[in-house]
Amino acid sequence: MVIYYSATGNSKHVAIKLHEAFQGKLVDVCNFEEPATFYLEDGETLFLVTFNCFWGISNHMESFLQKSGFNNVSKIVVIITCGGYLGGGDASIEKLFLEKELPKPTVYALAMVTNYSILHDIPSLEIQKRKLIHAEKALSKIIQGTQKPYRSSWLIRRLTPNIHARYEKARITSLFTVDRSCIRCGLCVKNCPVHAIETKENKPFWVSPKCDNCLRCLHHCPVAAINYGDSTRNCLRYTYESCER
Repeated sequence: MVIYYSATGNSKHVAIKLHEAFQGKLVDVCNFEEPATFYLEDGETLFLVTFNCFWGISNHMESFLQKSGFNNVSKIVVIITCGGYLGGGDASIEKLFLEKELPKPTVYALAMVTNYSILHDIPSLEIQKRKLIHAEKALSKIIQGTQKPYRSSWLIRRLTPNIHARYEKARITSLFTVDRSCIRCGLCVKNCPVHAIETKENKPFWVSPKCDNCLRCLHHCPVAAINYGDSTRNCLRYTYESCER
């Protein structure tokens, strides 16, 4: 079974590759409005694919895992996609599964193309393609079982709660803006995994004070009309699909 959460396509691509290799169910957490209960076959591995959020996982993914049930789980493999450095993300996910009394997961960090343009520059298309070629090779090793799992140091693990705490501040939606180029397609409203956006006066409006900070709305906007403060203005957008064209 492969459970995934993807904002710009990186984690979705990884999940599809895992599903092709190991079969079982392919589960997108964004298709679930309520917690669910999952039953694994004897000997089946539970794969989890998600993205790095301030050395942890997003609120939406964490809530889904905390509230859902997992039965007959003997092995868990977690792949966390990131722009380059996972930090103590492995410690965060280990703690979550420990609290659910599930097996300790084997965690892999898979560096792909960053989508967190609030803090990092999106690289040029040429560099994006090079990064994804490298990521594909690393993913193949993970699937073949020859890739070394990720393990953060004890110091990084001690710092992780303080780093991840910054994620709560980043979830504030008041800095999202929509400029005049908006074509009122409604894609951002449809795509928001936590339903933080609604249409008001024929334009998107953030109705929730906090979202998941996944930036799915920003990167999938067909005319780049959405920004987060000034940090993303005039910056490149990224989706896995657009890089693969």
